[in-house]
Amino acid sequence: MRTVTDFFKQLFTEDFNSEYNHANYIDVIGGKKTFHFDCSGFVYWCLAKMGYKRSLVELRNFLKEHDFIKINRFFCKDFKFVHKHKNSFKYWNFIDKPAVGCIMVVVFSGESGHCMFVDKLVNMDKDRICLRIIDSTRYQHKKDTRKNTGIGAGEIEIIHKNNDWFYNSNNKDLPIRKAEIYFVCPIK
Repeated sequence: MRTVTDFFKQLFTEDFNSEYNHANYIDVIGGKKTFHFDCSGFVYWCLAKMGYKRSLVELRNFLKEHDFIKINRFFCKDFKFVHKHKNSFKYWNFIDKPAVGCIMVVVFSGESGHCMFVDKLVNMDKDRICLRIIDSTRYQHKKDTRKNTGIGAGEIEIIHKNNDWFYNSNNKDLPIRKAEIYFVCPIK
């Protein structure tokens, strides 16, 4: 059985192009795969490829039952509601701290958000967590592997201050923002 780490090692050995795009599809251009994914579309695709079908079906059915799902997959903002009902899930484990391979979901006050896989815990103390993450984004992170937008890896920070969490994408063009942050591990 391949681990999340194995899945991404293989993915990043492939020669592909990518762009951040809400269309969420893959095509072949000049014999090379081109991924057109936003963050949640990329996470959803990865989970399906890794074999987390029960987890995805359970989440999709839950969201449909509560009139949340509109396009047959989840959005980051859905996790505010999902987290409130976390005990309803058999195939999703909500954890308090990041772990390698978990999904980190960030929801900002305007209901937008970002989701990504935790690849490595770079540094962690009581008020600051630095993580190497894998995602699809339009903004590069610190020590980023991508030249433009799309799929890649980089470092982000989450900061705990005055009982609130703040998300720092480590991109000078984006402000550090207060956010609700959830760590989830799907179960096969």
